[in-house]
Amino acid sequence: MKKNFLSLILATISVVTFAQANYGKYSMQQSSSEEELQKYVGQRVRVFSYNGFSLYSKNGHDEYIFTNKLGGTKGTIYTIQKIKVGSQIVIELISDAGKKVKAKVNIDGANNYKGMQSCSSFFLVDKFKEDGQNLIGKTFMNSEGQPVAKVVDFQMVDIKESYPQPYLIVQSELDGSKVMCTEDKARQIFQPLGKIISSPKVKWSFKVVGIKEDEKKPLTSYPFYNVQNTENPSIFRTGTLSNPENGIFSEDLAGHYISVLSKVEKPSNASIRYGKTTIVEDKNITKYSYVDNVIDILIFGGSKQFDFILKNVSNNSIKVIWNEAAFVDFDGSTSKIMHVGTRYSQREGDQPATTIIKGAKIEDLAAPNCNVRYSDVLKEWVTDPMYPKAPALSPGQLKLMLPIQIKDVINEYVFVFDVSYVYDHPERLNLEEIENKK
Repeated sequence: MKKNFLSLILATISVVTFAQANYGKYSMQQSSSEEELQKYVGQRVRVFSYNGFSLYSKNGHDEYIFTNKLGGTKGTIYTIQKIKVGSQIVIELISDAGKKVKAKVNIDGANNYKGMQSCSSFFLVDKFKEDGQNLIGKTFMNSEGQPVAKVVDFQMVDIKESYPQPYLIVQSELDGSKVMCTEDKARQIFQPLGKIISSPKVKWSFKVVGIKEDEKKPLTSYPFYNVQNTENPSIFRTGTLSNPENGIFSEDLAGHYISVLSKVEKPSNASIRYGKTTIVEDKNITKYSYVDNVIDILIFGGSKQFDFILKNVSNNSIKVIWNEAAFVDFDGSTSKIMHVGTRYSQREGDQPATTIIKGAKIEDLAAPNCNVRYSDVLKEWVTDPMYPKAPALSPGQLKLMLPIQIKDVINEYVFVFDVSYVYDHPERLNLEEIENKK
């Protein structure tokens, strides 16, 4: 009784442990009926390799038994000559070269490690070839019922940590691109071909003409599509169709934020005369010059900081009081700033003033402390942008206050920047439509 119980446990373990190849309708079906199995006599079969880490793994069991215990060769095509059913299923095979192999397959999960676990490990070569001949040339329609793609090949494809599986190679009739996928997937993914993709923000449109995928790898997710410009057919792009403005039209809608110095709020000190502001173009960077009888500053705002050259044009030495300098964000929140020479870890601490003697200048920067943080991922200090992450907004104003001490008096200079979004290719856009949607 104990012996029978132990055998039952081992048989159960055998069935559970060794999951086998399953090629669906291209697998020889397991049966204990000799009469039922006779339909396979005369058919050609082969045993595929398991694409895993170990040949003798739970999934590669039958391949291992066939090649190492039964004398078979993986990948070789054999013709089934005879099938007998006894304590095991015995399948007599012969290769095209005349080599004979007697394959043994266990029945009902029998615990015989010298036998293969399932007939399903035999791939039906002729059935696959016949279906391939019928499938090649098959067309797939788009959503308008127009033929837009056809099958050009039918292959067994290696799948990581699995056995090969059957896939179609389908070619677009519009641009010749190819994709590897199942028949069900092909019915779905070729629906959009021929569709016109447009955006009210962009002047031109694109026609979906193909699928941009690796034809040597099965498509397992939603594809990227090839699209062709309807006005200029030489322009092609690739992207998903779910959100064209973030994909296909992203190049047209690309842009960046800029800071424009709108005014300088000078100190109320009567001895400081009204200053003059001018625009200076320097190496494709727009900078702003402000000059009064105390300072001559050339300043511009970047995405993360304000850069400036500050010259003392007064008759006395001046000081920049960094401890009192301030940055004001779009929402009015304020932050201390750090400048050249300030350690990231000490940015909230005391920052000694910088003295600029008569006629001298400094080149420095001002970055808001609130945007500086330590990245646990990068393992370093990073500075986040002052500008919004989202594009095409009208965020408002940024302000930088630099306190300049003349003798014993601190004079606050406030530089006010209007921040706006500019498009890289405005000629491609319906700007009125964009403005109306803001």
